[in-house]
Amino acid sequence: MLLTSRSSVRAPSIATLAFLESALSSLRIGTAAPAIDIGRRHASHQAQGRANKAKQGPGKRLGAKKTAGEYVVPGNILFKQRGTHWFPGDNCMMGRDHTIHAAQPGYVRYYRDPDRHPKRKYIGIVFEKEQQLPAPINAVRRRKLGMLAYQIPATSVEEDAGNLTTTYTPSNAEKRSPRSPPSSTTITRGSPNRLQGAAVIQDALSGTATERKATLRPGYQYRQANWEIGRAAERSKAAMAVRTFTPGDRFAAWRKSAMRIAKNAERRQMGRGGKKGAKAKAKN
Repeated sequence: MLLTSRSSVRAPSIATLAFLESALSSLRIGTAAPAIDIGRRHASHQAQGRANKAKQGPGKRLGAKKTAGEYVVPGNILFKQRGTHWFPGDNCMMGRDHTIHAAQPGYVRYYRDPDRHPKRKYIGIVFEKEQQLPAPINAVRRRKLGMLAYQIPATSVEEDAGNLTTTYTPSNAEKRSPRSPPSSTTITRGSPNRLQGAAVIQDALSGTATERKATLRPGYQYRQANWEIGRAAERSKAAMAVRTFTPGDRFAAWRKSAMRIAKNAERRQMGRGGKKGAKAKAKN
């Protein structure tokens, strides 16, 4: 290991320092140049989601479908709503989407019932047009069959030739009622198929009148059988006016065909004449 004394170390010369200073000045970093601002374009319309779809969907047609006092049948929609703005009242029902339907035939009523709820609004059905809701607590209950309960009047019963015959005598109050039956009515029970629904029918061919009795048919109706109704239509005057069809009558078939061909030819001739006449008028 070599050791040098302080006297042997020499300071750099002025020329060396000048050379180093010029070299460092060439390598010195200058000030940064100003950055160029490049414009950035953003999307003018959203590419997904609800942006390209309708801003507002179609209407749901909510609201009242039947007015107060209008006659409805079971199943009719009375009110469509979102939530329970209206509640089902008498003879009404509510669906799972809060739609109120009629459960019985009758007339529509919009009302409030403070005894039932102080703030709720109800839609109900009544059987009579003059009836109002809510009904009093002790009022006579209207049955769902559309009938009004009342006390059965006294009757006198007698036997007549094996059939039960009932003579009905109305009271004074029922005589004043517009719906009351006649002053004395005789109702026969026991043999409905033999004693009820008799009709007199006159045959168009022979001119004889025959009595035909209706029977109890499906649906609890007293009427004639289907084949009897069909036979009656065949014997009507309109059916008699139609010429009977004779199989194998070639002359009648040829005559009908000739008439059809003549009518078609006349129709075509009238159409052509109309067009020619219009052209001639235009030329003149």
